[in-house]
Amino acid sequence: MSIRTANLTKIYFKGLANEVVAVNDASIRIDDHTFFIVTGPSGSGKTTLLSLLGLLTRPTKGKIFYQNEEVSSYSDAWQTKIRKQQIGFIFQQYNLLPRFSAWENASLPLMCHNTSESERKKQATEIMHKLGLEKRIEFRVSLLSGGEQQRVAIARALVTNPKIIIADEPTASVDDETAASIREIFKTLKKEGKTIIVSTHDHALMKEGTTFAALKNGTVTNT
Repeated sequence: MSIRTANLTKIYFKGLANEVVAVNDASIRIDDHTFFIVTGPSGSGKTTLLSLLGLLTRPTKGKIFYQNEEVSSYSDAWQTKIRKQQIGFIFQQYNLLPRFSAWENASLPLMCHNTSESERKKQATEIMHKLGLEKRIEFRVSLLSGGEQQRVAIARALVTNPKIIIADEPTASVDDETAASIREIFKTLKKEGKTIIVSTHDHALMKEGTTFAALKNGTVTNT
């Protein structure tokens, strides 16, 4: 799945004294099967750019194209449909439901696909086995380590077999051993031909990138 932006801009509190230009006039191209790395200091606009590319946030101006179709102007309902069918999100804050089991969290996206509970558990379990979580399937996520919770979040992103994976600092809040295992997961996704978009400060993960964008004060300084 190829993605392209034209003069993409996101302004918060526009016209007010505390106006923030989070992303400024970004024109980038992410080809199909690309591992796209976004770098930049904290507060440079990386998370906002990922939210825009994943249709979680609407731009103030500019356009976003998927496969040369301008999706930024689609209705909320159509954008939601695209997210459900095409995109897997891995958030820096895991955004898991602590009272639910690991497999229930991993299977949440399937609830939007009219999938039965037994089939949801089957698909979630298959993904969790691949991520080394076979002994944690029935555990409440509140009882899991930070690294295990991150892998549950990754399982949730992958359970629908999306074409696009968007990850915000996926190795930032885990120990070195878990970070290494997460890098291996991304290497596998790269081999599978997914379109991957990752913001990171992890130099080892950056080595897997095929194209890059650096952000500074909301502006893309190089691609």
